Amino acid sequence: MKAIIVDDEKHCRESLQALLQRHCPQVEIVASCADAMTAISAIEQHKPDVVFLDIEMPRMNAFDLLARIPDIDFEIVFTTAYDQYAIRAIKCSALDYLLKPVDVAELKQAIEKLEHRPRYRIGKEQLQQMVNNFSSTVQQDFKLIIATLDGNYFLQTDEIMYCAGNDNYTHFYLTKARKLVSARTLKEYEELLAAQGFLRIHKSYLVNLKYAVKYSRANATLILEDYTALEVSRRKRDAVINALFNK
Repeated sequence: MKAIIVDDEKHCRESLQALLQRHCPQVEIVASCADAMTAISAIEQHKPDVVFLDIEMPRMNAFDLLARIPDIDFEIVFTTAYDQYAIRAIKCSALDYLLKPVDVAELKQAIEKLEHRPRYRIGKEQLQQMVNNFSSTVQQDFKLIIATLDGNYFLQTDEIMYCAGNDNYTHFYLTKARKLVSARTLKEYEELLAAQGFLRIHKSYLVNLKYAVKYSRANATLILEDYTALEVSRRKRDAVINALFNK
């Protein structure tokens, strides 16, 4: 796996390079760049599999850099010291990040994910939505990007009725009888959507409580507007009842 590191801080570049060399031998670092223009040239020359990209750099930030690349056919792992809101913007955009200072376990996990998941071509719309998510102060402008085998889908959270987990995949059940499948775990989406009125009611189900209409005590199921009945696990029953009562 060929990698390029882009960061204007020398100690950050050297630290990440040392961690990769020590703990991720499958990664070959082909260039280490201190600015965006150098990085653009290195990307064109080396055709990397992944770019570790600092977000905030002088003169040209990560988004400006990516906007100058006509065909992004490599993975991106953002390296950032940003707060949780900005990190959520990255994750909602179906992209990966490492929080500075980089943790070894998180780095190894990020590389493992890159090795095993399907490769998606990153589109300009996806990057633009990420920029929008970063700058958005209105929840309605915030969109979740679902990367699927046939492309990226941009969803308002109100379009999602519930999610069903199946090993490392998440099945999205949307309004208007639409369905999508993402190669990300239900736990990842739970972390993104919990603050948006979604509740994990079972190891396999994450529900948008906006669409919940009834909890059946008789058989411990949650009924949605479209008459879908989902099992509620024993340890989640009190949380479901409390959430519905306080809706």
